[in-house]
Amino acid sequence: MTRRGFLKRGVFGGAILACGGLGLGLWPTRLDRQPRRKLRVLNERQFAILSAVAARTVQAPGADPIEIASRVDDTLALQAPEVRHDIGQLLLLFDNALAGLFLDARPRPFTRLSPAGQDAVLDAWRRSRLTVRRGGYNVLRKLTQAAHYSSPSTWASVGYPGPPEISQPT
Repeated sequence: MTRRGFLKRGVFGGAILACGGLGLGLWPTRLDRQPRRKLRVLNERQFAILSAVAARTVQAPGADPIEIASRVDDTLALQAPEVRHDIGQLLLLFDNALAGLFLDARPRPFTRLSPAGQDAVLDAWRRSRLTVRRGGYNVLRKLTQAAHYSSPSTWASVGYPGPPEISQPT
């Protein structure tokens, strides 16, 4: 093989890989979970990813992933713009098939995996050697669990009687 032939094949192979990678990166999120009220911070794609994460991280009886994602959206509305942006980017990275291929050898978006596949992705993020992935997992898990368990409708199920009543001065 000549040097020129080698370079042509290398450029051609690189172009094919780039096109394939672009296709994986653009593989759409499954939007099967729609918000029931107007979103304040997240877009529909980020909401669908977050509700899919909530379905796997909050396994309590009666947990509603759509309501949990809506509560997280409400919480994010109270945060600094940088925090809202970072959480949005984390959600998009979490669902990105190209990132999944490089990091976990999974060429499908998180939202298009089976529940067992989603659990495997969450576990890979939880146990990752990369601090940023472990931190991302913890943020998503804590946000979804806090949104669920902060609701008064869940307090009885965990034995919490509610906040103490404070008597008003007369």
